[in-house]
Amino acid sequence: MSLTTERPTSTPTTPTAPASGPTRLPPAKLPTGPGTIGWLGPVLALLLVGVAVLVGQDAWVRLQGGSTTWLGSATSALDGLAPSAAVAAVGVVVALVGLWAVVAALKPRTRDALPLAGTSGAHLRTADVARLASGAADQVDGVLRARSSARRRSVTVDVTTTAARGGAADGVADRVRARVEHALRALETPPRVKVRTTASKGDDQ
Repeated sequence: MSLTTERPTSTPTTPTAPASGPTRLPPAKLPTGPGTIGWLGPVLALLLVGVAVLVGQDAWVRLQGGSTTWLGSATSALDGLAPSAAVAAVGVVVALVGLWAVVAALKPRTRDALPLAGTSGAHLRTADVARLASGAADQVDGVLRARSSARRRSVTVDVTTTAARGGAADGVADRVRARVEHALRALETPPRVKVRTTASKGDDQ
C-alpha cells in the first residue's frame, strides 16, 4: 500500500484595472494681462537712462578737467531756492506719483481670458471674444458694420444698420443679440451681451 500526496495547485491571478479612469491633469491657469506695469516699466527705464546720461556726462567732464556739466548747471539753478508753497506742492505731487508707482507695481495683473466649456483648459482672450462677437453680428441681415469690445463679464456690440430708428432697429438689435449669444455659448460663463444700433447715412446705402 502506497501513500501519495498531491501538491496544492495555485491558480495564477491577473492584475485588475482600477475602477476609475485615468486621472485628468488640472488645466493651466488663465493668462493675465500686462497691467499697468506693462507700460510703467519702460517709462521708468527711460528715466533711469536719462539719469545715467547726466551722471556719465558729469563724470566724463570732470575726468577731462572741466567743471561745467549738465548736472552742475541744474543744481546751480536750484541753489538759493527758498521754501514756498509751490515747492511744497511739487514735493507732494512727486511723492504721490512715487506712491502710485509702487502700488501699480505690486497690484496683481488682471485676467483677460475666458475659459471654454469642458475640461480641456482652452480659453479665449477678450480681444478674440470681441472678434467672435463682431463676426457673428456681421452675419445678421440689416447689419452693415459691427464693432465689438469685450470684457470678462460683458460684451458690447456697436452695429450700423440699414433699418431706421424704431421697431425695425430694435428687431435688428434683438437678432444681433441672439446671434452673438449663440456664438458665445462655447464659453464656460458667457458674458452679458449689449447691442447698440446706429442708423446708416445715405452714402452708406
